[in-house]
Amino acid sequence: MPKDKDSPKASLEKEQAEQREKSAEAEQDDYLEEALEETFPASDPIAPGEVKDHSK
Repeated sequence: MPKDKDSPKASLEKEQAEQREKSAEAEQDDYLEEALEETFPASDPIAPGEVKDHSK
C-alpha cells in the first residue's frame, strides 16, 4: 500500500502549492520590475504601486 506522501493526491497538492508560491513570487517580481522602469531619474527610490501582505 503506498504511503500518503507518495499518493497521487499528495503529489498533486504539493505541486499546486509550489505553483502558487512561484506565482506569488513572479507577481511580486513584476511589480518591482514595473516600479523600476517607471522610476526616473535613477536616483529616485522605487515606488511599487501595490504592497501586499504575504504574512497571511
